[in-house]
Amino acid sequence: MLESTKPGPSEELPHPRLRFINRYSGEIVDSIWNVLHDDNLWRHADFVAHEENTLKGAGDRSAWQPIFRDWFPLDSGQVWCAHTGCALDSVHIPDAEGDATLEDFLGAAEGFFARFNGKKIGVQLSGGFDSSLIIGLLRHFKIPHGLVGMESNRYEFRTERMIQQKLAEQNSDVVLIDESTCLPCSRLRAVPAHQVPDLLSLDYAQDYDMAQACKRLGIEVLLSGGGGDNLLGQEVPADPSASTWRPQTFTDSFPVELAYRPEGIEFLSFFSDLGIVDACFRLRRGQDNDYSKLWARNFFRDFVPLELAKYTYCADFWGRSIDGLLSALEPIRELHAEARELSGNDYFDSAHLERLFAEDLYRPRKELYQRIEARISSAVWVVSLAEWTRSRGSLGASTVER
Repeated sequence: MLESTKPGPSEELPHPRLRFINRYSGEIVDSIWNVLHDDNLWRHADFVAHEENTLKGAGDRSAWQPIFRDWFPLDSGQVWCAHTGCALDSVHIPDAEGDATLEDFLGAAEGFFARFNGKKIGVQLSGGFDSSLIIGLLRHFKIPHGLVGMESNRYEFRTERMIQQKLAEQNSDVVLIDESTCLPCSRLRAVPAHQVPDLLSLDYAQDYDMAQACKRLGIEVLLSGGGGDNLLGQEVPADPSASTWRPQTFTDSFPVELAYRPEGIEFLSFFSDLGIVDACFRLRRGQDNDYSKLWARNFFRDFVPLELAKYTYCADFWGRSIDGLLSALEPIRELHAEARELSGNDYFDSAHLERLFAEDLYRPRKELYQRIEARISSAVWVVSLAEWTRSRGSLGASTVER
């Protein structure tokens, strides 16, 4: 029987980590690879449930439906509620006694960075405010770091591109990857086998390329700005007990486990650190929604490029996403048909996919695109697991965490 492993010293931070609970016995295990292999569980998954979960979004996974009869995935920060039969996404209640100052925030940031003493830190250089703030803080503390990011020549990313170039000029360890070489839905057959369908499998090529760039630069810890929109842009109640922040959702476990950790790279969000979360709450207590981050641009003006402190802008990722989808229509059709043959599940009947593709794909309809993404990620999951099963024949003990 599989058992959970006790977190070691390297797991003091809230590392993204996927585990599973048996919905009937309550047993929690570190993986279900043996069940996926021996019982061909992937043939009997509820792909409609995965699609509905996709529509609900990942900000709060408490209402997600089970896709397996027996096993339910528990992602970072989730707790199982036996009464409701759901995995609840816990809300973090900030330690928010009194208001904070800039020095309080800098103390929290310095404490966070100190956890990586002796390791080379990298930052995902997006050209946005959140990652630029992290870079500015590292420079403030004179901490050496590298920069890795996706560079696009698309018109709608002209501001990000300018900020990337400005920050890159001040750093000798930089790799900027041409985003057109790893658009969403690229290299779907290269996605490794994974235990549950995941939308982020569609972005695996991008994360894989960034992980390889980190290796070239010797980066051991890669920081993202995930969650910055929550902490710096969302409404903040006066009472910490009314907080809706779930820092465990600021870093996704899929890229951690499939792209970065296999290369020995720790990937996490700066803003998922609870000290940073608490400091941001105390700094912004009682503020309304601030989607342009006007307060943050002014408050942290000494840590970011002048262009980010004085101006706001809006980036549009739709063109990138739809270009990736349209360039991969035929590979997607082939994967979908293969998933139908392998699983025998009529969810993958071609008529369902073609009904979605018959819509105006250039029109930015969120629900349509989410349904397409869910369907593609389900097909990728089935095909990757089938290939994994064929390559092993029988599952060795070393494959399963015990």
